[in-house]
Amino acid sequence: MPKVPSEHGEPTPILFAQSSREDLVAALEAALERSASEEERHLWASMLPDRRELTLKRIATVKDWILRPGEMTAAEAAELAKVKVSRWYEIVGAWKAKGTLAALGTFANQPGRRGPRLDGATINRIQAVLVPVIAERLAADAGTKIGTIVTALQKHPDLDDLDLPHVNTLRAMVEREVLRVRGEQQAGLRPGLDAVACDLLRPDGTNHVMFAVIDRTARYILGFSVGRVEDSLSAYARAAHDALRRIEGPDGGELPWADELKRVDVIVGDDVDAWKTVFQAHARHPIAEVFDPVISEKRYGRYFKLVAGSSVGKLRIIPMRTAGDGEAPTTSRSYSDAEAIEALEIDVARHNSAVRAASSTTGASRPAPALLRMLRFIASAPELQAAG
Repeated sequence: MPKVPSEHGEPTPILFAQSSREDLVAALEAALERSASEEERHLWASMLPDRRELTLKRIATVKDWILRPGEMTAAEAAELAKVKVSRWYEIVGAWKAKGTLAALGTFANQPGRRGPRLDGATINRIQAVLVPVIAERLAADAGTKIGTIVTALQKHPDLDDLDLPHVNTLRAMVEREVLRVRGEQQAGLRPGLDAVACDLLRPDGTNHVMFAVIDRTARYILGFSVGRVEDSLSAYARAAHDALRRIEGPDGGELPWADELKRVDVIVGDDVDAWKTVFQAHARHPIAEVFDPVISEKRYGRYFKLVAGSSVGKLRIIPMRTAGDGEAPTTSRSYSDAEAIEALEIDVARHNSAVRAASSTTGASRPAPALLRMLRFIASAPELQAAG
C-alpha cells in the first residue's frame, strides 16, 4: 500500500488508494506546470474527486495571486480557495517556500500544522514582544514587509534565551497580528446600523431620523437614509441600498477595505418583531460571524457618536430625540424626506472626506465579498420579513 508522511513525519498508508491513473496525474501536472513527485502522485491518488477539484482551483488561484499582484484582493482569493483570509496567507507562504501539493492544505484535515505545538509560556513570551514590535513598525511604515518583522523578532534581545519556532510558524503569527492591527482601521470589518435624530425638521415638526451603515473601524458613513424608528427595517434596507451604490461607484476604491467581514450589529428601532425573521434567515445561512440586534435603552446614536461625535459634517445630531423624546423647535424650516436626504448628502460627504484626509491606513482596493453579500441581504430585509 502506498504511504505518505503523517503530521509527525512517520509514513502513513493511504486509505482507499489505487494505482495512479495517468489521466488524473496529467491534470495535476498540467496545473503544476511540472512533473509531479512520487509523494505528490500518492497524495493525488488518495484524494476524493471534490478534493482534487479544490486542489486544482487553489493551484490556479495561488499562481494567479503571485503572478498578477493586485488583480485580486486577499478576500476574493480566499473565497475562491474556500479558506479564511488568515489561512490564505499561510497557503501562499507555504507555496512560495515549497511549491508542492502538500502546501495547498487540501489533503490533511488540519492543514498547515506540523510538528509539536508550542506551549503557552512560549507563545506568551513571543506575543509580548510581537505585538509592540508590529505596532511600532507599522506606525513607522504601513507597508513594512512581513519578513522584516520576522527578522526583528529573531534578533530581539527579549527572546535571546528562547528556542524560537520555525520561521514559517513565526511568519504565520506575524501575519495574523498584522491583519488584526491593519483591520482595526480598515473599512468593512465591523459595520453597524444606527439611527439618530438630526437637526432637520419634518413637516410635522418632529426631527428627521437618519439611518446609516456606519463603519466603526474606519469611521466612514457607508450609506444612509431617513425614516422612522417604528419602521427601522425599511429605513436600514434603504441605507444598505445606498451603501451598495456608493461602494460600487467610482469612489468605492478610495477606501482602505478590510479583507474580512467580522460582525454587524443593528440598533433596532421600535419594530423588534419585524426583525426576527431577518435574524433567523441569517442564522440559517450566515454571512457575518456575528449579526446581532441591539435593543438596550439609550441605544440610538451609539455608533454615530463613536465615529462623528456630536455632529455629522456641520449637522448636529440629537440622540435623545430619536425616539421622539424632548421638544423640537417650531421656528426652524421643515424638510421633506427628499430635501432632508439632499441636505444630509452634503454633510455625509464632509464627514467622509475629513476622515479620509486624516487617515494613512492602507487596505484592499475592493471590499470583502462577504460585506457586499451582507449589504444585499440587509437591503432585501423587507422582502424577507414579508415572506416570513
